[in-house]
Amino acid sequence: MRWLICLVLSAAPASAESALDWLVARSAPAIIGETGTWTTPTGTVLAADPLTLFGTENPIAGLPDTPATVLGFYPLDSPGRTGLMALIWSDDPVVCGEDVATIGVDAGLAAFLAPPDLRVLESYRDEWGDLYAGPYAEQIDTSYPGPTLIDLPGASGFPLSGSGWGDGGYPVATLKDASGRVTALYAQFITAEGADWLLPSPCVDSTS
Repeated sequence: MRWLICLVLSAAPASAESALDWLVARSAPAIIGETGTWTTPTGTVLAADPLTLFGTENPIAGLPDTPATVLGFYPLDSPGRTGLMALIWSDDPVVCGEDVATIGVDAGLAAFLAPPDLRVLESYRDEWGDLYAGPYAEQIDTSYPGPTLIDLPGASGFPLSGSGWGDGGYPVATLKDASGRVTALYAQFITAEGADWLLPSPCVDSTS
């Protein structure tokens, strides 16, 4: 884990912000940690509970198939909790985004999976009788609250994180640049005090 910055006060939104700057300016004051990079080979992500596999039926398509930086936001007023997990592909200025999914969490965990990871986890469950067993469970326990990159044979090294204060429904959104390319994907688990969920302004189809 590489620590990037400690935010004592949230910054004011600027006119041209990268995905990271956009998230920082609108999130609760937090420590930010960089876990590494991850690539979904198909440009599709399943935002899911990695033990119950809730959410795997709703793939998020149209994402870059290039490496993304995996970040965790750790709110200063919620120690030991992950407030937000993000995949950052680009520093291009954010102009809009989409609310693309809700992770229904029942195990206090959330993950971004590549579609082949689902088959790996289903096979693992068949072998061990339960996903919360063996080396997979050990990685989750030793790296909590994450995010961490899970190392399982045949899997993509997918990012997994604790989901803030536990179970619930958590929003997943994309951020896009002026060309409509996705610059980031994030799941939010803890909001700033008194704030609603962090969702971007929707994109407008210029052809309509």
